[in-house]
Amino acid sequence: MKLKLPLHKYDEAGRVKPPWVLFLCLCFLARGIVVFIASLSFRQDGGLLLSLFYPLKYQFYLSLFTALPALFTLFFLGFRERVWKADRGGFYAGLPVVIAYLIISDLIIQLYILRAQHFAFAWPTALTLFSVFLFAWYLVSSKHMKIMLADWRLNS
Repeated sequence: MKLKLPLHKYDEAGRVKPPWVLFLCLCFLARGIVVFIASLSFRQDGGLLLSLFYPLKYQFYLSLFTALPALFTLFFLGFRERVWKADRGGFYAGLPVVIAYLIISDLIIQLYILRAQHFAFAWPTALTLFSVFLFAWYLVSSKHMKIMLADWRLNS
């Protein structure tokens, strides 16, 4: 049987490993929690860092709608061997839907923040929007993701 990917992209059980860009994407989508933890570490003014990414407080709370599911998905991907050993691999069949929800909801939140700023240019918003589009393009066009999802459907 010919392997579709190089050997280092498979784990010990013979399943395709998730691409590192997927982990990076999920960490990016969980940035609300990361920014919150970083703002707690600033003793002088933690709200300054929060206001840089989220000018209004409710925008931060909106970002948690994508941050929490992204964090849970990241944990499920990290503990995938334990999930498969417990015969709970059916979660991974819905992985494309979860990732699509995360990206679309994050895009909607960023467009909402941009609208609240009256479409004024700001570097954090511009880089965030660019990153969301870049991750969405990668996840849709990635051969590794398609092979991984097909392999995980077979194994679950």
